[in-house]
Amino acid sequence: TVYHDLGNINLTFFTTRKKYERMENLRLVVKALKALRPQLDVQATTRCDLLLNGIFKISGTAAKLGRTVAYHHCTLLCNTDKHILSSVLKSPYNGIKSNATPSVPALVKNLLEEDPTLTCEMILDAIAEEYATHYHADNRITVINPADEKEFPGIHNKARELQAWDWIYGKTPKFSISKCLNIVNEQSCLDIKINMDIKSGKIETFDIDVPQPWLPPMMYNKLKDNLIGSKFCPSETTVVANALLRTCTDYKLYSKWNLLCEKVLTLM
Repeated sequence: TVYHDLGNINLTFFTTRKKYERMENLRLVVKALKALRPQLDVQATTRCDLLLNGIFKISGTAAKLGRTVAYHHCTLLCNTDKHILSSVLKSPYNGIKSNATPSVPALVKNLLEEDPTLTCEMILDAIAEEYATHYHADNRITVINPADEKEFPGIHNKARELQAWDWIYGKTPKFSISKCLNIVNEQSCLDIKINMDIKSGKIETFDIDVPQPWLPPMMYNKLKDNLIGSKFCPSETTVVANALLRTCTDYKLYSKWNLLCEKVLTLM
């Protein structure tokens, strides 16, 4: 899990593939923190996390390895809002299966909670100084504006691309959902089983098991046929459901079908 806010310093180490070494980068960060505040108990773990006092996670790691180049990305909790951090990391979804690496919950603590005399700027300066010493480079920090089109031609187009559905959801690894939905309608209470496979952000397979004779198979099969190939998102599913509902003239069936569509929407 990667979480960002203004109290969370983000560090990225760009290297060649051959020189890629996560632990060396983390040791550099630890050395910088120790130089700033020798009393801080900060250690790197075998999972490439940084722990404060052997308990609290203050840094997590991610990486991108190319054919010839690599980058190691890590965080450093300085003064983040832990209440927001906790709330956004609690997923409301269940019944989802994927090949994604599962997150491991951990206790967290801000460095400024341990030592209120620290600031994010002090920590950044210390890391920059240690980096310069380690790599025999000039101890010079260059502040950039990432939105400067002159400095970074094409950056606005890239920003639009990364904000689009095709990137945010379309690049999601394949996953599946298996859910049993409880529906209460008038005097009936029933369970409806739904299984879906989603690939590239679109519904690849959709299987639905509705107890008969609550709803004619032809009706929920229409829903199934129209959802396959559509985007896995509430707005597109709503459009599909509304189009199908307009074809129903039986009031009682309309009510049931509408209820079914609303339940399917809860999965997204």
